[in-house]
Amino acid sequence: MGHFIPFSFFSGSLFARKVCQVYLPAGYEDGEDNRYPVVYLLHGLNGDETSWTVKGNAEATLNAMMAAGELSESIVVIPNDGGYGHGTFYVNWYDGTGRFEDYFLYDLIPAIDREFRTIADRTRRSLVGLSMGGYGAFSLALRNPETFGAAGSIAGALISTSLLTPQEYRSETPRIMGPLHGPYAKQLDLHVLAAQRVREDLRPALHFNCGRGDYLFPANQAFKALLDQIGYEHEYLEFEGEHQWSYFAEHLSDALRFVERELHG
Repeated sequence: MGHFIPFSFFSGSLFARKVCQVYLPAGYEDGEDNRYPVVYLLHGLNGDETSWTVKGNAEATLNAMMAAGELSESIVVIPNDGGYGHGTFYVNWYDGTGRFEDYFLYDLIPAIDREFRTIADRTRRSLVGLSMGGYGAFSLALRNPETFGAAGSIAGALISTSLLTPQEYRSETPRIMGPLHGPYAKQLDLHVLAAQRVREDLRPALHFNCGRGDYLFPANQAFKALLDQIGYEHEYLEFEGEHQWSYFAEHLSDALRFVERELHG
């Protein structure tokens, strides 16, 4: 069966040593010529590269889906978000604290493609994330469609700065996104990004699901309404459930099945 191994690499963007978890499918060691698609699996606030394996049962889910033919044999990478504060949102911070999108694009992905037998192409590279990682998956994909072919969000923080009130725009958010109505915040606004991308030829396929009892459910509904309005094709599913690991673990398979259909179907 497939299994996760730790993989360490150096990040020039953050000038730091980083570690990620890499799932190698069952057949990886059998043929030195075989190359594999890659899924990047992103954690949420207060998480790290161990969250999906320790709390989310990711290895068992991947093994079961690949054994059943629901998911092609794939390399799955669980990175750290960069490790600053409670969560980086996988973006370059406005205040200069850290370039966490650069770390992902220019440190992590090249290291994975160099070390492992990946298919290094957008048509075989995808992102799936929970909560903050759902935002990260959509932000990275919509901002870099030449790098990622599909993205999935599970109970994602699918926020639009244009819909936030000044009371909600507090804590570390101004450090990340700058002024609420400024140009930097617009570059990180999923509603703005989707509206820009829908007019382009390269358009990442999007899946998102959320529990009806989740505090992020209204944000997911608002994002679906926006995608419907602008005509951006997507898959949206809603279930009973709250913002907790039992929901994330159960519905990881929904996002992975979508990736399989879009990129490998």
